[in-house]
Amino acid sequence: MFIVEVMTTTGKLCERCETYEEARRRVDGLPAECLLSIPFIFEELADGSQRLVREDGKPLQWHRLPYDEPEAPDQPLPLCDDATAAALGTPRDTADDEPLPLCDGPAPA
Repeated sequence: MFIVEVMTTTGKLCERCETYEEARRRVDGLPAECLLSIPFIFEELADGSQRLVREDGKPLQWHRLPYDEPEAPDQPLPLCDDATAAALGTPRDTADDEPLPLCDGPAPA
């Protein structure tokens, strides 16, 4: 059994497929504009583990632990907020700053 897992613009997609070829066709059929992450194909092995599969069909030592997955936030998280930027001493708006010189020599006059 194979598991296709990918984040899309409509949410997380997680589907089971009988064969690797079927899982591969499912991944290849996804429109690129709807993908938010790399599609992963996991194989469910006899010991119950689920491991990422390479293109040649061999499982990697990358385990899928569905019960350990954190809940995805409903809205994207900002990369930095005003309080964090101020604490780090990095201004949010640098449009008025002088450009950095492109060489190690003295700045042109």
